[in-house]
Amino acid sequence: MVFCAASNFGTQDIAFPHQSELKVNGDDVKANLRGLKNKPGSTRPVDITDLLRLKIPTYHNTVEFTYALTQKRFYLSIHVCKSIHVDNLVQTISSRKISKGSVIKELTKKAHDAEIELSSQVLSLKCPLSYMRLNTPIRATTCTHVQCFDATSYLQLQQQGPQWVCPVCSKSAPFERLAIDEYVRDILNNTPTSVEQIDIEPSGRWKMHKPTEALANPEPQYDAFELDDDDLVVSEINQSRDYSTNSPNTVGPATGVLTPASGFSKEGSSSISRPGGTKRAHEVIDLTLSDEDDEESSQPPSKRIQLLRSFPSGPSAFL
Repeated sequence: MVFCAASNFGTQDIAFPHQSELKVNGDDVKANLRGLKNKPGSTRPVDITDLLRLKIPTYHNTVEFTYALTQKRFYLSIHVCKSIHVDNLVQTISSRKISKGSVIKELTKKAHDAEIELSSQVLSLKCPLSYMRLNTPIRATTCTHVQCFDATSYLQLQQQGPQWVCPVCSKSAPFERLAIDEYVRDILNNTPTSVEQIDIEPSGRWKMHKPTEALANPEPQYDAFELDDDDLVVSEINQSRDYSTNSPNTVGPATGVLTPASGFSKEGSSSISRPGGTKRAHEVIDLTLSDEDDEESSQPPSKRIQLLRSFPSGPSAFL
């Protein structure tokens, strides 16, 4: 493992220069040397095991480190490290316990505090990191809250970017201070896996959480109507109007109402009313007419569509 720091005194966070390059035996090391953005101390040491040639006894491995665009001095060190699996680390944490009695004692102490008014609190049985049900509930011994997080999820997160910060209160939670909470573990062992929350009384007693149903104003109910074309209303053409003129088509004032059951006829034949449920044909207005068409009365427009409708008396069609 390759470590880098900006000082060689005391405990230092791992920090590589922004403009730096690391090579092992002439090969570039492709690793993240910056860590998380705006998170000092989140940089991981660089594992160069795969680039070393250890099976050749007389071979000398070389490590080159270059950096630029800075006046600061950085210190590089190489250590032989042993990698420990997450499951083994979880077992180590499980050996350190926060007793159930100490948790209840802390809850009752807060309940008797005159400056703090406490009621029942809701405890989530889900890990705030993985949003899965807690398997190994842990927290730092310096944390004052009851909410726990899962040991495996927390350690896997530190592998990606070591910060060692409690995800609940954002206080420091290094590995040495992590311990399993026996009070929360007892709750997990005595509740079904489908339970996600429980209520904790100030005395330390707990019960299943029952969310209160919000009294919402009922939404107004609306009646839905499906309109058919037969429900539409159209105006009847004035029967007393003279339709023999060559002026543009116009519709006279309405004298009654009819349901649109008539259709179009391109051959000049009149159409009759059809039973309900049929669709009204589209009305077409000929916009190709002009003043020149009025002057050439001998040659009517080549394409005209007649809108026909049956009337008791008067003309049966108009142009």
